[in-house]
Amino acid sequence: MQLSNEDNLRLNVLLAQPLQAVRINESTMTVHALTERGEAKVRLNPTARDEQYLRWVRELLSMKVTGSPGGYPIFLKRWTRMGHARNNLDQMLLLGEPEAVAAVVYTPGLSHDIARRAWWASPSATNARCLLENPEVVAGELGKELTAYLLEFLPFEEIQLDVVDT
Repeated sequence: MQLSNEDNLRLNVLLAQPLQAVRINESTMTVHALTERGEAKVRLNPTARDEQYLRWVRELLSMKVTGSPGGYPIFLKRWTRMGHARNNLDQMLLLGEPEAVAAVVYTPGLSHDIARRAWWASPSATNARCLLENPEVVAGELGKELTAYLLEFLPFEEIQLDVVDT
C-alpha cells in the first residue's frame, strides 16, 4: 500500500474516532464519514492511478474495520459462513464499498438507525425502495425522506418495473 503520508495520517485520524458509516466519492477522490458530530471528509491526494489508489484506501479501511485487507468479499464470506453477518451490519457500513451497503440494505429486519446510516452511505432509488420494504423504516422519519426522494426521482426513472415498484 502506497498511500501518501498525508492521506495515511488523515485517514488514520478519521478512523480513530467512532464512525457510523463511510462512503467514497470516486469522482472527487474524497472519503466521507458519518460521525456522531456530523459529517467529516478527507480529500485524497493520489500518488498512483485513481483506481489503484482507491483500492489502497479500501484496503486500509478494511484492515482497520475487519482486520483483513481483503475487503468486503472476504468479510462477507467469513461472517455469513459463521452466521454473524446480521450482527456486523454496522461494520459493513464502514468499508466504503457500495456492495457492502447493498448487502446491508437487503437485510430483512433492519433497525431504523442502521437503515439511516445505509441511506447516508448510498442514497439511490434502488436502496430507497428496498429500505421501504422494512416496516420499522416506514414508521420512522427515514420513511418520509425516502418516499419524498422516490417521488422526486420518479419522472426520471427509465425502467418500467422500477416505476411500478415505486
